[in-house]
Amino acid sequence: MDNQTILTAENVTEESCDFSMETRKIFVSIVSCLSVVGCISNGLLLYVFLCKTGRLYPFQTLLAILDFMLCVLYIECFGFQLLSIDLQSEALYNFVMDNNLLSIAMSRMVQLLIPYTLIANSADKLAMIYGKDVESKKAFYYRLLVMALLITVGIISRIDTFYLFKIVTDVNCPKFRDKWMGINEELVESTRDYLQSYEKWLTFFHTFVSFVVLFGLNSFIVWKLRNEHRRTRRQSTSPAQLFSTSVTRLQVAQTVREQQNKLRCAVKTTVVIITAYLFCNSLNFACYVWESYGVVQPDGTFNPHYLFLSDIATALFVASSSIRIFIYYKYNGDMRRCIKQTAIIKYLIPENRKTKHDVLLKTDL
Repeated sequence: MDNQTILTAENVTEESCDFSMETRKIFVSIVSCLSVVGCISNGLLLYVFLCKTGRLYPFQTLLAILDFMLCVLYIECFGFQLLSIDLQSEALYNFVMDNNLLSIAMSRMVQLLIPYTLIANSADKLAMIYGKDVESKKAFYYRLLVMALLITVGIISRIDTFYLFKIVTDVNCPKFRDKWMGINEELVESTRDYLQSYEKWLTFFHTFVSFVVLFGLNSFIVWKLRNEHRRTRRQSTSPAQLFSTSVTRLQVAQTVREQQNKLRCAVKTTVVIITAYLFCNSLNFACYVWESYGVVQPDGTFNPHYLFLSDIATALFVASSSIRIFIYYKYNGDMRRCIKQTAIIKYLIPENRKTKHDVLLKTDL
């Protein structure tokens, strides 16, 4: 009878305490290593934007900062938690878990801001294609204003995280298993229901509207560039061009090649951006649907399968943030040249051939 009582108590403890990190150990380790790569690559990208390019790129710089923050926050939230358990460091564990709510809130703000920064960057590219004045101080200040508005809206939209969730501590659980983030049951039920409903609608808006706008903007950019390219080709084969000087024909041919390159870069970067964001949003939508049916268990913890799906979605966000520099390197000749000029890249990748110059940086990602 005593053995049965002990067994029952142990079962209750395992259900109520946080043992999720045991099953997520390998996964968290892999994504943490990917986050370290993301921190390095985005740090390098920030250095290139601020020190190596000939002009300022506000939206791309903000995007690099957000990508860097997302990677750092993943390491702080999950990597350090796993490390504290492996090292049995109670001080590190308490530091991570006591600040976990702040880190999660910041991570959610960053994930909200990234697609809208991409949208702002796409709108900026569209303005360049239409020939708007984007080099003046006034245009630069407009960009700063848009960035400030984006950051403000992102913070306000996710500030409810501090009220809806809280760090739960159970003194009956063993060390390193006694703290986790759960729903704040101290809230008045009507307030909690309102915040949960708000979260669902915000997730729906963020999942679908941002994707549709981003897809529409980039598709329109590709369509606009394709029309310009066709018009230039028609002009290059007009009767007037056939009787023009060889120098003029060479200039027209150069323009055609530049527009071909511009169109090719726009199409490829659009495919990469939309594909990555579609994968991330697909899992976010799955999480959204699951949340509609309830993901909190009777003991106040989250469903472990829901946590796994959320982990996959977060990992995809981290991966897309970590590979941004490779997209620039692959599809943007001027950025590739700037990246190659950094000391670390010169050491890792000796330059054996001359990089083709690309005068179309402003219309690339």
